[in-house]
Amino acid sequence: MDTKNRILLVVFTVLIFSILSCRSYALELQINNNTSVNNSDFFPQYQKTTISINGFKVLLAIASTHEQKVKGLSGLEKLDENEGMLFLFNEPSKQGFWMNEMNFPIDIIWLDSKGSVSHIEKSLQPCKPFVACPVYNPQVDTLYVIELKSGFSNDHSIENGMMINFSLAR
Repeated sequence: MDTKNRILLVVFTVLIFSILSCRSYALELQINNNTSVNNSDFFPQYQKTTISINGFKVLLAIASTHEQKVKGLSGLEKLDENEGMLFLFNEPSKQGFWMNEMNFPIDIIWLDSKGSVSHIEKSLQPCKPFVACPVYNPQVDTLYVIELKSGFSNDHSIENGMMINFSLAR
């Protein structure tokens, strides 16, 4: 092989390697920075609904079975601002929540049967090993609970009495 062909082969090899590296890097960026509300990797086995809170769309995984409610967000490594979990209960009650086996802080929002915010707990920290894990309860009966990334309530001006509308296909 003459020098000219060797140079062309090296240039071609470097070019192919560069293209593949860029494509791999772009795919990694897309996976790590996915801000789409249609993220299929977010609790893939759960039914989902999209809601709008003060104009901001949030994809909620729906915890409707006993097992899903008990697990909640525990074990999840992170939660994006446009992701959360909606807990559905059969009848209004003062449902308690705790931060057992959580890896990050969250906001918890309790809603009555009409979708009105009844109680908010903000920036709840995960329980520490070997320390009692507090349970957070609303003061009034609620039918729905939404868990969101810590700071969401403040960032999106969520207040008691505000309506959060969502539809569920049952």
